[in-house]
Amino acid sequence: MKEEWKKIYSKNGKLMYEGFTKGGKPFGAGTSYYSNGKKCQEGVFDSKGLVYGREYYKNGRLRFEGAYRQNKGYGPNYPAFGSCCDEDGNEYFYGELTVALVGSRFSPVIEKPECYGAIKSIDHPDFDELIWHRKVKKLRGEYHVKISGKSARKEFVDLLEKNGFKNKDSEPDGIKKTIDSKFPIVINVSRKEYETIGNTTCAAAAASSKVLITAKDFLLLYEIMNSLVIV
Repeated sequence: MKEEWKKIYSKNGKLMYEGFTKGGKPFGAGTSYYSNGKKCQEGVFDSKGLVYGREYYKNGRLRFEGAYRQNKGYGPNYPAFGSCCDEDGNEYFYGELTVALVGSRFSPVIEKPECYGAIKSIDHPDFDELIWHRKVKKLRGEYHVKISGKSARKEFVDLLEKNGFKNKDSEPDGIKKTIDSKFPIVINVSRKEYETIGNTTCAAAAASSKVLITAKDFLLLYEIMNSLVIV
């Protein structure tokens, strides 16, 4: 497939990208833009984002400059080595970034420096159709979350309730049962419901089938895949 230089515009006529492309997508040297006209990313692109270059905040300040690791799974390329700056332009980290690949689809989350955060499509809301963002799908179905300790379970349940999830148990003490239980919490993302696994047999089956994930991984996946911030 032949590479060619072109400009790509959003549906409302805003310039999203100018530079080399392959198959109508950024590929090679180029620059992407926010809807306010400021640069978002510039450098060398492949099919999943930057390979080397700079990334900016919407206020025009540099966010990251350096090399990106090419993601072989779900999601975008992610910063690997370079300089990280805050929104005032001050460098707060330089060196190799540590990345966790969360879930079976390998969604990247920056662990070091921790304040960099998860790589989410919401970071670039103005050009979702450009690269990897087109592959984002919302979480569906059930997830079994392994979490121990009443205080940790209560904190997790409070987060679910705050973000619109409801306890499936219609009894008044349904939430209390979930908090007091020692079994995994079953979360139906499609219905936005949660409940606790009812007995040891079901818990053992969930563990043996490897469907259990941690509370941290569930919240990160939910945030990344739905472009939401768990507050």
